[in-house]
Amino acid sequence: MTYNQAIDWLFKIPLSFNRNYDNYDLKLEPVYKFCSHVGNPQNDLKIIHIGGTNGKGSTSHITSAILQKHGKRIGIFSSPHLIDFRERIKINGEYIEKKFIKKFISKYRSFIIKNKSSFFEISFIMSLCYFQKKKVDYAIIEVGLGGRLDATNICNPILSCITNIGFDHKKFLGNTLKKIALEKAGIIKYKTPVVVGEKRKELKKLFKDISTKFSSQIIFTDSIRANIKNQFNQASYQLYNIEAAKKIVELIDEIKIDNSKILSAVDNFESITNFIGRWQIIKDKPLVIVDSAHNYNAFKEVVSQLENTRKKIKMIFGTLNKIDQLKIIDLLPKNFFYYFCEPNIDRFMPVEKIKFKANKNNIKFKIFKSSISAYKEALYECNLDDIIFISGSSFVVSEILKNNEKN
Repeated sequence: MTYNQAIDWLFKIPLSFNRNYDNYDLKLEPVYKFCSHVGNPQNDLKIIHIGGTNGKGSTSHITSAILQKHGKRIGIFSSPHLIDFRERIKINGEYIEKKFIKKFISKYRSFIIKNKSSFFEISFIMSLCYFQKKKVDYAIIEVGLGGRLDATNICNPILSCITNIGFDHKKFLGNTLKKIALEKAGIIKYKTPVVVGEKRKELKKLFKDISTKFSSQIIFTDSIRANIKNQFNQASYQLYNIEAAKKIVELIDEIKIDNSKILSAVDNFESITNFIGRWQIIKDKPLVIVDSAHNYNAFKEVVSQLENTRKKIKMIFGTLNKIDQLKIIDLLPKNFFYYFCEPNIDRFMPVEKIKFKANKNNIKFKIFKSSISAYKEALYECNLDDIIFISGSSFVVSEILKNNEKN
């Protein structure tokens, strides 16, 4: 089996759910069984477990950058990938070796088929085996969905982090913030410190009560002391993720904090960790920014920053056909121009559905059947001092990044 054959085979493995999410039934027992089969690599790792609605990936990578600057060897497991599957599993910014993926799939293919392991379970356990083999100092593990029943919740971390709570995956996690918070809080472990970035009093109390029940120290990121370089070089929402990452590192006893190293890590975390798709600038004139914001709370943050300019904003937006995604249209300012599109995946939201809502909101737009055609039109129509912002789904961002690589 070649690497390409291994990846092709892996991509044919079912997700944990179908297009309509009818077969959503996550359980931890199959993950424990798979881990046991490969020798329980999670038991040999110092794991930092990061969950929450938004900011998980950024917090994971900022934490890694800070620890790397302090001389540590850091593994990151995150999802989704945008261009290359290997983005999901990195050590100090270097993608997982192709030969390891090939050997892992070859060795455990029969077990995977027999036990009907999901794509996410395979990816996660592959990361544990890789981090164990490469003897990382710390493994940063990002929760996939929710927390309580997420595959990653079989680990026993040295500390946990819950970035924030917002409405996302309501069909799975519940239709109130309290229900969602309870699912996210499922990663809090007995006598294991937890960093929480949530600001709302009622949710803070919920996390406080649960941490008390588990005799776990809880640290809230109440103050924001970080600095963002300038208005458009970095997302303002990273302020919260930077503060969470700093709190995480402060809790690790063996790290002797060097503030100059923290500042350097924060300023350059994307390049240090090879992190893409979050407020990533892919063109300077016009300024083109891709960002995988895909839910209501995330869009409130990015729109707030984009509105704070006198430049003309052209937004390319496509999303998945999920509950509440149309509410994002209510956030879109009327002085922007929009290019609504359909991501190339069977779960896309039809542009006609977006068009109906956009017309009601009296915003100016065009519709396209693909993100690439929308992007080409936006480039053709813009001036060099305009801003093109591309968002709504990681699938749209992925398509634009892949197209940008070819050109």
